[in-house]
Amino acid sequence: MSEAEATGAAPPAGVADEPGSLASSAGLLLGAQVIGNAGYFVAVLLLARALGPTDRGQVAFITVTAMVTARVASLGINESTCVFAAQRPERRAALLTNLLIAVAAFSVAGAAIVCGALAALPAVRPPGIERTQLVVLAAATLATALVTAGYSYLQGCSRFRPYGLVQSTASWFYALLLAVAWAAWGLTATRAAVIWVVSQTLPGLVLARECRRGIGMGRADLALLRESWRFGVRAWIGGLSHFLNARTDQILTALLASEATLGIYAVAVNASEVLFYLPGAVAAALLPAVARESPGAASRTLPVFRAVTLLTAAAVALAALIGPVLVPVVFGDTYQGSVDPFLWLLPSAFGFAASATFSSALVASNAPGLSSLGPLVALVVGIALDLVLIPAHGAAGAAAAASVALLAGGGAAAGAYRWQTGFGWAELLPRPRDVRTLRLLADRALRARSKP
Repeated sequence: MSEAEATGAAPPAGVADEPGSLASSAGLLLGAQVIGNAGYFVAVLLLARALGPTDRGQVAFITVTAMVTARVASLGINESTCVFAAQRPERRAALLTNLLIAVAAFSVAGAAIVCGALAALPAVRPPGIERTQLVVLAAATLATALVTAGYSYLQGCSRFRPYGLVQSTASWFYALLLAVAWAAWGLTATRAAVIWVVSQTLPGLVLARECRRGIGMGRADLALLRESWRFGVRAWIGGLSHFLNARTDQILTALLASEATLGIYAVAVNASEVLFYLPGAVAAALLPAVARESPGAASRTLPVFRAVTLLTAAAVALAALIGPVLVPVVFGDTYQGSVDPFLWLLPSAFGFAASATFSSALVASNAPGLSSLGPLVALVVGIALDLVLIPAHGAAGAAAAASVALLAGGGAAAGAYRWQTGFGWAELLPRPRDVRTLRLLADRALRARSKP
């Protein structure tokens, strides 16, 4: 039982959790993610058309390194705040203050360490990353950290409407800025990276305003901060591993191959990540729903996972048919080399679905240590395979490594969930009644989207 349940506390006035089932919340998030990623796709397309593979790789290095640095520096405060905000609504003001102070301080420290190391080791950093780009990288790290913190807090409060509004519009703002800059002055790698920082900063400010709405800022609570870190650091290992597994391969591609190879691989990743939208939306809605209930409520995860697996299988089959044709048509003939890595990345969708779903259920059930197992396995396997396959096979090697790593991590996450709940392996296999679950999810999602 959570502290809020034990005391009978209710959320402060004006910040009550948004009503709605897991299906409607997932439907709202999925809709926002589709709209948002459509904007991001337009931005990626503009970058691919305006920049060659080398400059595209430089932009990818700056943005990915900023995201990785911000995630490493968080030390689990995002994960713990998400869970505690769901379980302890009466402490949300203090949780928000602790979150913003910690994230700002540690992201600045992380940026100083990374940028300082890259400045001091010119032989290590990719060509084209000089002093100006390092300043942009530092600013990008802080902006990214604040955006991630805002999303985590709103997720814990189940305030998915402002969450979804920012998610669905921020990428379109990014695409608009890129289009204006390209038309007015022309795009360079540095200009594109600066635009990315601006497009992160504005959503970060909007998210901060939404987080404060109705509750304001509380006093910093050191005891609560220590408790958050003790819980969060165990979940942080998994969250960080999951994030690094999705991004480290791009950094290693730049270091072990070339920026041009990274540009080819980045396009393949951008195209294949469409398959992650549904599992990601379901996992985001599942976490606070389970956290508010007893650990036994995580059993709802199994039918949801089976339904998501069915949809993922259909999406992978469709992508395998049309992807090889659409990738060079959409991104240009320069990126014909992205087709093979795109195909190698398709199996990763199944691993992502398992890892995201079961890891979210585990951390929400107060098992943050177990929730880290799947992502950690994926990270270790991915890095090991990257070191072997990227030098020999370039972008295709990075893609194959990513798929094997995510499948291994998904299997480990399912095993950890089985260890905690004791379900039978046969319960993972889709069955006829899962079709009814899909219909229910679709119906509730449509109703949620149709509400004003």
